Amino acid sequence: MDGFENAFALLLDGSGGARSLTLEEARRWRASDGMLWVHLPPDVPDLPRVLEAVFHLPPQVRGPLLSDTGRVRIDVLNEEELVLLLLHPDSMPTAALPRQLRAWLTADRCVTVAPTNQHAIVAVRDQLAHGRGPRGTDLVLAFASAALSTAALRTTELDDTLSGLETRFESRREDSGDLPTDLRRLRRTLVEQRRFVSLVRDAVMRVSLLTVEWLRTQELGLRQMAERASGALKEMDALVERARILHEDVKARLDARSQRILYMLTIISGVFLPLSFITGLLGVNLGGIPGEQWRGSFLLLVLVLVVLAAMEWRALRRRELV
Repeated sequence: MDGFENAFALLLDGSGGARSLTLEEARRWRASDGMLWVHLPPDVPDLPRVLEAVFHLPPQVRGPLLSDTGRVRIDVLNEEELVLLLLHPDSMPTAALPRQLRAWLTADRCVTVAPTNQHAIVAVRDQLAHGRGPRGTDLVLAFASAALSTAALRTTELDDTLSGLETRFESRREDSGDLPTDLRRLRRTLVEQRRFVSLVRDAVMRVSLLTVEWLRTQELGLRQMAERASGALKEMDALVERARILHEDVKARLDARSQRILYMLTIISGVFLPLSFITGLLGVNLGGIPGEQWRGSFLLLVLVLVVLAAMEWRALRRRELV
């Protein structure tokens, strides 16, 4: 659309395609023209004024559409207008603002406020460009399907990554030293991805329970989409459980290694403790040390220490301590 960077308006043709509209054409749109989809990025300057002056959205729509949410929020206005707010979990905790998908939908119009590069926005827009997009009121289904498709691809990638970590753990490869760090990063990503799939499922299920007239034609699709989301959530639960088991195995191996090192240090200390006591006792700076005047006293002392160390080692071996 003219004058709005990264914003666009599409007029759906009812056959899976759409054509772009200019700002003036979007202003002159009428319900008889067909389904209109307007997308605005959240960084548009003075977004509330744009929604009011350009697209003529009343305050009861602008308020919920621009509000924040911590999970999923769905408001029904005038029994025919739907406001959907969905938080997109960010795996980058340093992000300044959390990403959200906000949408206002009616039987003939849809306004979305979200980053233009969000997967659902990009996917639905690409489908419309190739004539395989939604035909009208099924835009909400298209957004959910695009989100779940992206989640499915991401799940496959995470599954491959987790399988690689499991292989490294089982094969005890040399590059497995950084395995705990890689596993910690993967578990954090899995938790974020599972939360996203859970949010999509909750949003679809809540929409399917609404009594909005123009959504009744989508009941079957919404029910199927909810089942698909539930299946995706189960797959994510399985990945999270596998990562937890691998984490416990890695931790057990590291603990066992630490225990072996501490055990060997304890054995070595036990062997050298009597030897250190004898040498320390004979090393005091006092007169009258036995053998002081005899030249062979040092060799005799070394021999006694060697024999004592051998006896200690044999005693430990007999008790199967080493």
